Amino acid sequence: MGADAVPIAVMTGLFAVVGAVMPFIVAKGPNKGVIQVVLVITAISCWLFWMLAYMHQMNPLIGPQLHNTTILAIQYIWDETLKLPARE
Repeated sequence: MGADAVPIAVMTGLFAVVGAVMPFIVAKGPNKGVIQVVLVITAISCWLFWMLAYMHQMNPLIGPQLHNTTILAIQYIWDETLKLPARE
C-alpha cells in the first residue's frame, strides 16, 4: 500500500487555508495577533498529526498478533469449516 496524492493534497490544502489564509481574515481587535498565532499553530499541529497517522497506516511497524485459537475461530466463522489436525 502506497501513498495516494489526492488525500495528501486535499488535507494539505485544507490546513494551508486554515494556517495561511485565515490569519489575514481575522477581524481587528486587541487579540488579533494571538488569534493569528493560534490559527497557524493549530494548522501546523493538526496537519502534522494527520500526516503522521496517515503515514503510519501505510507502513505499520507492528502487525496484528493473533493466538492460534483466535485464528481457528476466525476460520470457523468465515469459512464455516474447522479442520483440526489429527492427534496421535
